[in-house]
Amino acid sequence: MPAYKSNLEVQIKQDQKQGMGLIDHEQTDTFPVWKFRGGSTTIYEENQVYTESTEMLPNKNVLLKVSKSKNHYEILLSVMQPPFMVVKDIKSSNGSEYPLVVNSIIRLGRVEYKVIEERNKHMQTFQAPCSLKYSFLSNNNLTYQCKFCFMEGRQSKDQLFLTNICRCAGNGQAVHLDCLRYWVDSNIIKEETQFGLTLKWNKQHECSICKESLPIRVQYEDEYFDLFTLDRPDLQYILVENINKEKNLCNEIYLIHSLLSDNIKIGRGFQCDIKAQDITVSRHHATIKLTDGNFVIQDNKSKFGTLVSIDKKISIDCAACSLQIGKLLINFIQSDYIQKGAPSTQHKLTQLPQINKQLDEDEPQMDDDSFQLENK
Repeated sequence: MPAYKSNLEVQIKQDQKQGMGLIDHEQTDTFPVWKFRGGSTTIYEENQVYTESTEMLPNKNVLLKVSKSKNHYEILLSVMQPPFMVVKDIKSSNGSEYPLVVNSIIRLGRVEYKVIEERNKHMQTFQAPCSLKYSFLSNNNLTYQCKFCFMEGRQSKDQLFLTNICRCAGNGQAVHLDCLRYWVDSNIIKEETQFGLTLKWNKQHECSICKESLPIRVQYEDEYFDLFTLDRPDLQYILVENINKEKNLCNEIYLIHSLLSDNIKIGRGFQCDIKAQDITVSRHHATIKLTDGNFVIQDNKSKFGTLVSIDKKISIDCAACSLQIGKLLINFIQSDYIQKGAPSTQHKLTQLPQINKQLDEDEPQMDDDSFQLENK
């Protein structure tokens, strides 16, 4: 523990170049910079000009609020676009790495992955919630007919009918979960890897009739059911899904368990374990490894950075870190003035499971070059 903590410096950098909604982290030194230093403060934005004040300014938009507690700073963001942690800018006792938990979205350039399931070191399993569209309740008053096997029945856990899962109507709007799972499994190639297992779809994961994209998981009452067959190991693991929606890309899911023989390389290079074929991804972009019983990700000096989604309210107890919101980069630099003879301080960044995050909307898209603020 430090003798005491001083002010937190906030640097705001605005990338004003037109582009794909990405920030070139190799050129951030050329961006316009606004610097603020204070304890509890509020930073406002007006026409891409930033000011701070300890008082409420009614005619300006709030960007973020900084409050200081006993052992750390708390940041409350007031932005519409989802914020991301820039992994390469983290300065902590564990180096530049960030934990991966359920619901985390990993962004490498234009490529995105999502942690859809996690079993932690305490053998507790967490799953990302389904959209309301794919959540089903018990209804014993209706009789359904499966469009695959043509058998009729009522909705139950033992005979689960998926209704309105696509745009098919009439007699084609219901299908047995087991029938659909059997059909999906016929389109999947499973490959054992040094880190676990890879599931690759050999064609688009969509309805063969109406061409509507299908989910990979549904919810019946309070239980989740996969639309594919996968035996979970009795180990700590994470399930990572490639969530890019381009028509020329098929679904991919990676099961990464704690017995991995080496660190997992992600990038577009041939030597990578998880390959992302996109020009905005570096040849060796990032690395996933197991540290102190937690899966973490590290950046490998990539051009567009390795980003991990965070909540709009975060606690900062590391020496430095950065947040990216659209084309905006916010640096937080925390320096402690140690009294003479006092021990040096070390900071660690922690991430809590984002289980309560609502997923009723579509996945966040960051193609806009600008960001929007909530009016306060």
